[in-house]
Amino acid sequence: MSDFALLSMLSPIYLLAQDAAAGAAKEAFVWSTLVNQAVNGIGIVGILLLTSMGLAITFGVMRIINLAHGEFIMLGAYITFWMQDVFKMDLLLTIPFAFLGTAIVGAIVELTIIRRLYGRPLETLLATWGLSIVLQGVIKLIFTAQLKYVKAPAYLSGSIDFLKGEGGATLVSISYYRFFIIAIALALLAITMYLFYGTSWGRQIRSVTQNRSMSQCLGVNTKLVDMGTFAYGCGLAGVAGAVISALKTVSPPMGQDYLVDSWMVVVTGGVDKLVGILAGSFLIGESNAIIAFILNDPTARVIVLGAVIVLIRYRPEGLFTVQKRS
Repeated sequence: MSDFALLSMLSPIYLLAQDAAAGAAKEAFVWSTLVNQAVNGIGIVGILLLTSMGLAITFGVMRIINLAHGEFIMLGAYITFWMQDVFKMDLLLTIPFAFLGTAIVGAIVELTIIRRLYGRPLETLLATWGLSIVLQGVIKLIFTAQLKYVKAPAYLSGSIDFLKGEGGATLVSISYYRFFIIAIALALLAITMYLFYGTSWGRQIRSVTQNRSMSQCLGVNTKLVDMGTFAYGCGLAGVAGAVISALKTVSPPMGQDYLVDSWMVVVTGGVDKLVGILAGSFLIGESNAIIAFILNDPTARVIVLGAVIVLIRYRPEGLFTVQKRS
């Protein structure tokens, strides 16, 4: 048999084998990309947890509809930029200043505005919406309208590789900075849970929330508790702004990008328990990441928002709630 005839007989088998190998390689690439997207979604979970934790306190504990929450995130980012620009401080060192700065602003806001609006949700909503406009205007006057940038520490650059493909190619990786965001978010969640459930201050907050009149009769300074709680929630928003500032351009409207996502996390997880914020952040963050890989990012946001609306319709208390007597 001639070589030409032999090649003619083997070519269909060779082509089928080649197609099978290409199909297997393509399927492996798709799965590795999906896993990589899910791993990167953990970084989104960390950002959502950071940005929604302060809102969970001001709304979940104090029942304050704070539409200026995004502006407190923005204030934390600008404090970080200012500390880096003037004092050449490392990003990690600016975090306590971002917390203190936004907490002080939050205390002033509670003392001058919020304190007069307890029990009046519509007026609170309008007042905090106006406050967000004022804060953006003040920042524009101080820092001008130019975009600002914050440098991430050099030791947080790079990434960790989890899976290697053929030829040593990286299939799944996550950056050190995303690990840093997750670590900061979980640490703040643990500290907040300890403060609220393991200290006398936390017991006073919960007693004021459940029965303000009885707390006053027992000698609790309810006004001081209100101011401290609102200031702490605003301080957490400032920390979120400080951490996010290295990922996003610092500008007056930057906080508005996180306001809707923060509200979705709070209402999904439940407004009565902090552990629900972790669950809501994970569900929304990972759902966004995976659906965006399958379809696209705008479609993913629409689907997740629709799912949250359905959840609110049939379970308005969220996934995690405090058991109460009927």
